[in-house]
Amino acid sequence: MAEIGRRFSLDKVKVDPILKNKIFSADGDDHIGDWDGECIDDLIKEIDRIEERTDPNYSSLPHRENIPEDLRLEVEKDFPIWTCDIKERCLVGDAGDDIKTVAEIREFYKNEYGGIENFKEKLRLDREKFIQEVKNRSEQSDL
Repeated sequence: MAEIGRRFSLDKVKVDPILKNKIFSADGDDHIGDWDGECIDDLIKEIDRIEERTDPNYSSLPHRENIPEDLRLEVEKDFPIWTCDIKERCLVGDAGDDIKTVAEIREFYKNEYGGIENFKEKLRLDREKFIQEVKNRSEQSDL
């Protein structure tokens, strides 16, 4: 009898690379295409092919792990980054219709804010200011 190994929640999970390449429909139900993460131009061609029949789920495009750590979360939401290839070329823009390199994105934040860390600090300060304003309004309405 073969022994079935246990896997604990902190164990690394090995994902089949073929599964990581899948592009799904907008509703997430159908596998409608593939992209291997090698070249963003190939993804554009695949999306163009897919869009002739249906809409892809842009928010779950494959190989998001290629987005560098410093460009994730706040930056990828501010400067919509949908995914990147292994050459650091990214699909960007509100409609996912532009390509920028990681270096170009970092340069944008350097020119606009003095760097990515300065941008994140600005967001943190804005958030704190907003929270304080809400608290002040709440206290005033309690009077």
